[in-house]
Amino acid sequence: MPSPDQLSTIQTLLQNANLRGWLLYDFRGLNPIARRVAPLPEHAFLSRRWAYWIPALGQPAWLVHAIEREPFQHLPEPVLTYSSWQSFEQALLTLTDGPGPIAGEYSPECGIPYVSYIDAGTAEQLRRLGYDLHSSADLIQAVYATWTPAQLASHRAAVRICLDAKDAAFAHIAARLRTGIPTTELDIQQFILDRFAESGLDPDHPPIVAVNGNAGNPHYAPSPAHHSPIRPGDLILIDLWGKLMDVPDAVFADMTWMGYAGENPPAEMRQVFDIVARARDAAIELVERRTAAGETLHGWEVDDAARNVIREAGYGDAFIHRTGHSIDTA
Repeated sequence: MPSPDQLSTIQTLLQNANLRGWLLYDFRGLNPIARRVAPLPEHAFLSRRWAYWIPALGQPAWLVHAIEREPFQHLPEPVLTYSSWQSFEQALLTLTDGPGPIAGEYSPECGIPYVSYIDAGTAEQLRRLGYDLHSSADLIQAVYATWTPAQLASHRAAVRICLDAKDAAFAHIAARLRTGIPTTELDIQQFILDRFAESGLDPDHPPIVAVNGNAGNPHYAPSPAHHSPIRPGDLILIDLWGKLMDVPDAVFADMTWMGYAGENPPAEMRQVFDIVARARDAAIELVERRTAAGETLHGWEVDDAARNVIREAGYGDAFIHRTGHSIDTA
């Protein structure tokens, strides 16, 4: 089950929200949050629907198909089983001690797609049985999205490796350009990957090295079939990430840096960069100020702080995505 501290946090939040409990439900990997929070038995093969119930008071319990009961037999929590859709519904009502207001991976009108994993049919079924479905977003934020001290340390270690690789990559580009040795986006991508391998960092997939117009495509990545040379006067974007290898629950580092292949960037390039830097600083200043004051802060407020700077500078229409993104173990 979740650690005692996590369980206490979850149950306190459930009580404060007047919810009966948190229903973590999954079918064949549709709900990664349920699979992360629920303490599934190692190597359990689950081909049927399952649920893990965390009540506002009391002990968590499982609901699994009868043919998949075996991996759960040594767990400390109670395990209910079903073998038909009718017995699934009856067991669910028993699991939750009847219907009522519950939390689940659902977002009203899909306002937050990242936490909306319960399929529409299951939501209909729950409502027919008398459940009042509420979003588990705040529970996820409090339990799933917070880091342990070890995870924070793993993140900081990954940050240092990424920073070193970034510095080495830009220095490598500069050295090759000064000596007239041809180089490409693909060459520098491989250079970074080699540094990661030497440092024990797992990027999951290769970093982005993009010049000029390629840098304007957020999902561009150089490949053997499609990449550009790096020449004097080019704008260079390096987007790199990774997590420590062989460290359980290690957290990724992720960063993007811009460079110019020359002594003095053109005035327009410098102007746009300065606007983006001011937007970044405004976002960080808001976080630091509100955190120091002990005030609640939401992600959209941080986005607004950055977006307002860019909008006021006349580039609002060019800012086509949100500010930042989550960082996780995968």
